[in-house]
Amino acid sequence: MVAGVVLVSLEDLNLESSVVPVGVVWSIAGAILYACYMVFLKHKVPTEDRMDFTMFFGFVGFFNTIILWPGFPLLDVFGWETFQLPNLQHLFYMSVNGLVGTVLSELLWLWGCFLTSSLMATLSLSLTIPLTMFVDIWLKGIKYSLLIYIGAFPMMTSFIAVSLLTHYESWDPLMDGMKYLHRKCWRRNHMYR
Repeated sequence: MVAGVVLVSLEDLNLESSVVPVGVVWSIAGAILYACYMVFLKHKVPTEDRMDFTMFFGFVGFFNTIILWPGFPLLDVFGWETFQLPNLQHLFYMSVNGLVGTVLSELLWLWGCFLTSSLMATLSLSLTIPLTMFVDIWLKGIKYSLLIYIGAFPMMTSFIAVSLLTHYESWDPLMDGMKYLHRKCWRRNHMYR
């Protein structure tokens, strides 16, 4: 999985520039914080029965408002980002995007965490790279380099492998493979004696 993401990211850097963009650094920091969030959430709330979704999302919104809102005027004062109030059309689009793109997707993801595991839900998020790539190929006719296809392969196979292993909890394919090889080698050695 990680190898696939690294290959796709390296190819993306080759296409854009040789300098690591600031967005990549922010993405890595976000991934680390996201992993901490998942571990702490699963530690504090082991099952969905013990969680009040309304209160959880209320506190997420409350803390985002308290912590992030003061940053907007600071960005405007320092000239890094101009701040202006949106018109009604932009406000409507932002509200729909916030409800569907953030609240609904986070709710479905969190529900998926409780129905399966945090590992499965997080791995399913990483499928956005190969699935977006396939939709781009199908709808827009975009051509990607071979390295991106090679990078997408481990992402898909790791998700399928983890899905199979979590579905069949008592199945150990590595041990079965080793036993099969041992039987084959033992039979050959036994036949030549």
